[in-house]
Amino acid sequence: MSKQITGNASLPTVIKALGAQGVHQDVDVNITGHVNRDTQSKRIRKYLKPGWIWALYSPIIVAKFPNENKEMLLLDGDHRRHMFKLAFPEEKVIPAYVVQVDSMKKYHELFVELNFKNRANISREEVFVHQVKAMDSDAVKINNELINCGVSVYGSSEPGGTVGDVNGPKVKVGAFNRTLDRGPAHAKRATKILTASWPDDEKLCGELMEAIAVLCMVYPYLRNGSKIALDFENWFSIHLSPFKQNLIAKMYKDRGGAVVNKHAESIARGLITEFRQMKLVDGATQAYKKRKLDMKKIHALID
Repeated sequence: MSKQITGNASLPTVIKALGAQGVHQDVDVNITGHVNRDTQSKRIRKYLKPGWIWALYSPIIVAKFPNENKEMLLLDGDHRRHMFKLAFPEEKVIPAYVVQVDSMKKYHELFVELNFKNRANISREEVFVHQVKAMDSDAVKINNELINCGVSVYGSSEPGGTVGDVNGPKVKVGAFNRTLDRGPAHAKRATKILTASWPDDEKLCGELMEAIAVLCMVYPYLRNGSKIALDFENWFSIHLSPFKQNLIAKMYKDRGGAVVNKHAESIARGLITEFRQMKLVDGATQAYKKRKLDMKKIHALID
């Protein structure tokens, strides 16, 4: 630790203290949180391999609510709590730093601050679930679109750990956001096509989802209820669905040139190149599809 601060950054001269200072105290070793992250056995095994090292232990953080029961919920440190229980199976309490939290909304806001903004070993999906529960405006908007598209985001196996349409297939937050950027209506059509073609899959391939949305954005005839649009749906459900989504994405990305930083566009180009050549039973003719699906449009997004 240095004796003085280095650098020329302008530092604040007046700092406002927010909330009440926490206290160190022992709490029930079986304390739980609200929508805990999934606790990973591999991580616990790694950390406990040399044994329990007190010098490396920092107290778990517990939120205390101002209700009659003075309810407490674990805010941060579930892996440490499990490690402590394994190292000291006879102990009934665990050292903790207890902070006052006035609402469940604030609880989830603090979870995001602790786990997303201050460390890197948490998934974007785990954070997103808590952002939704903290009523973060951007997260709530995305959650509404998840529901509209019939898909979900998994953050934890705990009750409430999945948001969006909890009965729908899972998507990654980043991939869904990129798909939404192509237009909410196109995102909805993309998820509909994938869900119809792979009804038993628990997850949707993000790049493939975005690629379909790209095509719907570029080509009105793939989304307007025309014979070509129906052909496109049937092509996926009949000809592509026997293969895994990730395999389809990789195959058509390569066929589309696998352009760096243009993954979805490359998949879209590979898909549309082959689709224009397909002749489905009672479907649109190749000549008609080639007229309505001009390759110049997709090339313009990439080259």
